[in-house]
Amino acid sequence: MIQPIIEEPFQFFIESQPMIVIGTTDSIGNLWSSLICGESGFIRVINDRTLQIHIQEHKKDGWFTHVKSNFNVGLLVIEFSTRIRVRINGIARIIAEDIVEVKTEQVYSNCPKYIQSRQIYSNKQRGPTTLASIGGKKLSDHQKEWIGNADTFFLSSSNSEGKTDVSHRGGHPGFIEVMNDRKVIYPDYVGNMMFNTLGNIVENERTGLLFIDFEHGHTLQLTGESSIIWELTTEEKQRFPGAMRLIAYDILNIRENQSSLPYKWDFINESPFNPK
Repeated sequence: MIQPIIEEPFQFFIESQPMIVIGTTDSIGNLWSSLICGESGFIRVINDRTLQIHIQEHKKDGWFTHVKSNFNVGLLVIEFSTRIRVRINGIARIIAEDIVEVKTEQVYSNCPKYIQSRQIYSNKQRGPTTLASIGGKKLSDHQKEWIGNADTFFLSSSNSEGKTDVSHRGGHPGFIEVMNDRKVIYPDYVGNMMFNTLGNIVENERTGLLFIDFEHGHTLQLTGESSIIWELTTEEKQRFPGAMRLIAYDILNIRENQSSLPYKWDFINESPFNPK
């Protein structure tokens, strides 16, 4: 199922997409998940083991700097409207001021589980592209509300060798529980039975979360440490219906980017796999 090459059907899908999620590691070993957007074609498949990301606003996000010091990246190309997603892990290098090239090591698709269907459209109310990010180490009240109402987020992880991967997580709004301004807990549902993310967390607790405000085009990035709660109590099973286990997430740093995206998404319907 996992191959080093980008098969032809994947090539056409990848090049048609206007967004990609990238997982990177900063200079002190923290994982970050970032969203890169552009017009269709900004991701180009050069051959079956090479793709290029053409970017224009990389200075707005730390991921571009991370690639300079740590070449391992994880990519997730996802189309919410069709619930199709392709994961690509490999080695990145900057070949021009606005081009990042990735040599693929692992390429594979996932099932459509827990992806809420959304339709993408242009964000005409987008703010100035020079808008600075808001940083911090504790969640503000509005960030707590944002996470507590989220039905989707992305998670970057890496193994003990630094090989990086990005996965999607979804559920009903409220499936993530905000414990306090430095900690959240979320359920791990039945997935594709590959356990890529859980295996990485066992080897390396550092992980990065990305939340998207689909209505306004904002993003919220968290970097921190994950720990797996393998055995659930009766009370936890009631709080998190359908959970096979729980992930406790301790926040180390926060970055919020307001009106940073050129797109918005209209909600269509929720995933039929969301626990009842």
